[in-house]
Amino acid sequence: MVHAPATQQSSGFLSTEESYALFWFRSLARFHRIRNPEQWQFNEKDVIAFLRSKLAEKTPTWKRIKIVQGLIWYRNHVRKSPNPPLEPIRQKLREIEAREREKQDERPIEEVIGRINPRESDAIQAFRRSLRLIGRKPNTERAYVQKVRAFMRDRGLKCLKDFDGIGSRDIEAHLTDLAVDGDVAGSTQDGAFYALLFFFEHVLKRDFGDINAIRSTKAPRIPTVMSKPEVIRVLSFLEGMHLIIGQLLYGCGMRISECLRLRVKDFDFDRMMIEIHNSKGDKSRFAPLPQQLVEPLRKLIANRELLHERDLANGEASVWLPHALDRKYPSAHKSFKWQFLFASARMSLDRRTGKRHRHHLHSDTFPVHLKKAVEKANLNKHVTSHTFRHSFATHLLQDGTDIRTIQELLGHSDISTTMIYTHVLVRPDVRVISPLDQLQSSPSHGVAAGIALSQSVSPDKKNVDIVETDLPEPQDEKVLCDMRSHEGGSDLIVSSVNSTQNRGVSLPSRVRSFISSMISNAIAGRSIRESG
Repeated sequence: MVHAPATQQSSGFLSTEESYALFWFRSLARFHRIRNPEQWQFNEKDVIAFLRSKLAEKTPTWKRIKIVQGLIWYRNHVRKSPNPPLEPIRQKLREIEAREREKQDERPIEEVIGRINPRESDAIQAFRRSLRLIGRKPNTERAYVQKVRAFMRDRGLKCLKDFDGIGSRDIEAHLTDLAVDGDVAGSTQDGAFYALLFFFEHVLKRDFGDINAIRSTKAPRIPTVMSKPEVIRVLSFLEGMHLIIGQLLYGCGMRISECLRLRVKDFDFDRMMIEIHNSKGDKSRFAPLPQQLVEPLRKLIANRELLHERDLANGEASVWLPHALDRKYPSAHKSFKWQFLFASARMSLDRRTGKRHRHHLHSDTFPVHLKKAVEKANLNKHVTSHTFRHSFATHLLQDGTDIRTIQELLGHSDISTTMIYTHVLVRPDVRVISPLDQLQSSPSHGVAAGIALSQSVSPDKKNVDIVETDLPEPQDEKVLCDMRSHEGGSDLIVSSVNSTQNRGVSLPSRVRSFISSMISNAIAGRSIRESG
């Protein structure tokens, strides 16, 4: 029997997602005849074999995707481990689902893929066509095309025919050059690899074999994080719509693209939640709606409705809709709930479809206002839109939020991606004091054990008569301390340098032990000669 996490057991209730995940893990364990599933460490091959059995049973692709998603949830929340990596399996199934959707689509191919520049190379045109048929996003298409173009320039390729003699050696050489000569980050080299992999599989219809290129050794950078006072200062120099964008980026941990794509329907003021759709990896998630943004957002939605009513009166109200929603609901593109909240001031032409829409703000608009705000706030850090997301995650960690919760809020598939924020975390319960500060430390600096010691050493440098120290009272005088031992205890004789006053202080055993060890450390093992 597989046991649910303790929090779930204590409540006696499992959500639909949790129940689904546990059901498919048990089905996977039964398929492989595992007697003790709670101790079983399943891997990718186990999952693939199970999915193949479901394919033989004619289980539809969408349901097999649900199986993988359930196993990913079980891996993340029950096993609390990033292994096995199941995201590539889920992505492959999504590509299969997109191809199945393509075959069922009765529209002309030109309408499905949109317009493609005929002046581009036939290789790039075919590449764009394949990316769009699979359903890759415009940003992904832009990045992949850039990588393939760089490869074509590097190898002197002009058209599809030139790829006939291209194989694994050429790809290895190109990826190695990126790492050695280009000094690119590992993520950049990975992006080039996956772009070429997609090109070979979907355009050339062949495998480019094993690639043994030199891996990039450029270490990943830790993210830049603003402190809470710095966030307040930056936000204070933003205003209007751009202030709300900045508050959402920091208050919800969104990416700038996710924020700009928010539609009116995505805000749930009753449950205080925001729905984020079509995120990176085509995922969806919920984000908490900050309480202080309720009224500003309501006012912004009201203003957005006025603009929409004007568009309706002019007969040009329209918005881009994802997937096949525009065909399933022909009038949805005119519905207010589907409109982008952060709308552009003017209509624009969709290059793929040739239709006019009121799109959301351009992604370059907010960074311009953010740059001015950072300059006015006198911050010397390199602050971008993504810095708000980094600060969101880091501040939650500092406040004690569980790393798994932060993973879900950020929409990370792999916990290792979220763990990077532990590298910039400054824990309030751990204070590391520099050795340089300890050289000149004093009680006024808040260092209780940082008492500066000096010793008066006899000419033979073996024995010490007195120990000189700084005490906070009276009047921060410099005093001479002589600890005298006697039967049953010890006394500390304190002599003021500024006066002839001497006073004896009887020491408790714990204080005697502390001062003894302090003096021993200060004189590096030398013995103290008893006085008198």
